[in-house]
Amino acid sequence: MPVSIRIDESHRRSAADRLRALVIASIAFLTLVDLFATQAILPVLAVRYMASPGATGLAVNATTVGMAIASLGVALFGARIDRRLGVIVSLCSLAAPTALLAVAPDLMVFAALRIAQGLCMASAFALTLAYLGEHVSSKDVAGAFAAYVTGNVASNLFGRLMAAFLVDHYGLASNFVAFAMLNLAGAALVEAPEAPAPSAAALASALDSLATAAPASASLEAIAAASRTESRM
Repeated sequence: MPVSIRIDESHRRSAADRLRALVIASIAFLTLVDLFATQAILPVLAVRYMASPGATGLAVNATTVGMAIASLGVALFGARIDRRLGVIVSLCSLAAPTALLAVAPDLMVFAALRIAQGLCMASAFALTLAYLGEHVSSKDVAGAFAAYVTGNVASNLFGRLMAAFLVDHYGLASNFVAFAMLNLAGAALVEAPEAPAPSAAALASALDSLATAAPASASLEAIAAASRTESRM
């Protein structure tokens, strides 16, 4: 097998691995960004609902209740759920309570919507991990999980920064609408069709064909060149 073919294939696989890691990290970011973002605007929420910092913090962290319930549900009934479809439905559903937070009339409704967010976030989170465990090869699964954790960590920091920026410049309601759009972007990213990866056997066959075709092509060119030389004589 020519060295150039091996190098090109190595580069192709490396680029595909980087793209896959980026997609996985992005899905993780868009799944949990709502969990951390709201914590950056606690003072604004306390003023809006005329509540104490403690009560506001409790309402914001009510997502943990929904996440606990959803995680238990996935553990009990996850085997019956299509992984990819479940993630898409969860992220699309997540956009609804996220957008409704913009018009929540009081802190109790706000807390209820945060619980609904937790239900959707934990479902998407657990089903994504299940999908990766089932569809990524044992050689690549560690990298896939690492990319997912990276996206989660990034959502912690950048979600807070994004929320603070949006509230400062565009108001509280626009903040929640923007994050709802991010949830829908995550669903669209999961729904995007995947390019089928060639099997090892198919790849080896294709490379062997290229390797054997090259000498044959060279021989044909030599014959044609010899024929042209004879015709000039």
